Amino acid sequence: MPNTHARALRTRDINEVFVQELKEREDALRSHHVWLAPTLDQVSSGRAITPPRNVPRHLSTMDGADLIDVASHVGIYRLWARRGRVTFDLNEHMAAELYRSTYTELPGNIFDRLPYINPLVVLPDPWPIRYRGADALVRGFFVYGYNQQPEQQTYTDEDIEGLGLLFVIDLLDDETGEVRHQTHIRLNIPTRLNQFTLDQAVNFAAARAEAHWARTRQPKLACDLFRELLKPALSILVYLSCDNRDVVEPPVVKPARKKRRQTAARDRDPFFVEVGWRIGPRLHAARRAAGRVLDGPGIPTGVQRAPHQRAGHFHRYLIGPKRAREVTMFIAPHWVNFHLLPEDTDPITTVVPVDPQRHDPLRRRGLRGRSTQPA
Repeated sequence: MPNTHARALRTRDINEVFVQELKEREDALRSHHVWLAPTLDQVSSGRAITPPRNVPRHLSTMDGADLIDVASHVGIYRLWARRGRVTFDLNEHMAAELYRSTYTELPGNIFDRLPYINPLVVLPDPWPIRYRGADALVRGFFVYGYNQQPEQQTYTDEDIEGLGLLFVIDLLDDETGEVRHQTHIRLNIPTRLNQFTLDQAVNFAAARAEAHWARTRQPKLACDLFRELLKPALSILVYLSCDNRDVVEPPVVKPARKKRRQTAARDRDPFFVEVGWRIGPRLHAARRAAGRVLDGPGIPTGVQRAPHQRAGHFHRYLIGPKRAREVTMFIAPHWVNFHLLPEDTDPITTVVPVDPQRHDPLRRRGLRGRSTQPA
């Protein structure tokens, strides 16, 4: 296992829960709904999806649509497994900063700079949400590509129309608070627009929502839920696409020279990529070192704000000859009342440079081509 810190162990455990749940769903579909096997195979391999044949007559149109949605969820998991099981090991403090980060309009083409194809983002601390009137926790999300015509869920490359997110959600028992079930929500985002706002992303997702969401009689509640899911998820994706992202891959393990005897194929281990493990803890330490509110000559309250960091945000810059090239940077939380910080506190105000990313020379883990990387 390339990562040795405790968080990676926890990420691996959460990862395995996702895998087990989706494997069970796949087994159930193949055992009890044989007519769905061709559709499941098409989704899992990124091929165009054809209407299923031999649909049992006793199934209603709605029930059939729901089963096709489940097959799509399993297919997205299989795409992730085929493309190297890349899992972002997100530092909990960095995740909190991104959760609070702000943005107005997002450039759709920024997601072309995502460094991996079909990654999984595991959240170190789940996001609490309300799901159909009950408490629930968002544990992470898969990223995939999609096409509408022909309908297709494929790899996140240049041939797709846009990106989609498959959220993994734990449903909690109202009385005990224990996890009673796991569900999934699949949402598409308008990445082919030049620019879009959060509201536009929510409306786009709602217009293309899955069958059971399209049938809801409370569209406002569905849009509120989609907004809760998309706002922090888009912040994470934008950060992963920034030129100054803090992303480090584990060391590449060279294959053994000695050929091994052929054995039965087995599932590959996840490929963990560290995100925010350099800047996140230092931002958190600086926050803890400073208090929140101090007495002072503040106007008009008579209270002076203690040293604190304002929320991070994303900013676009025009650079190069004639300012023709646009890059997006994450502006880390910056200090207010900097002069009041204790002398021994290191005031981190920018994302620190990290070692250049290793680009998996074996080309076996679904890394995007160099041509899509920022220059």
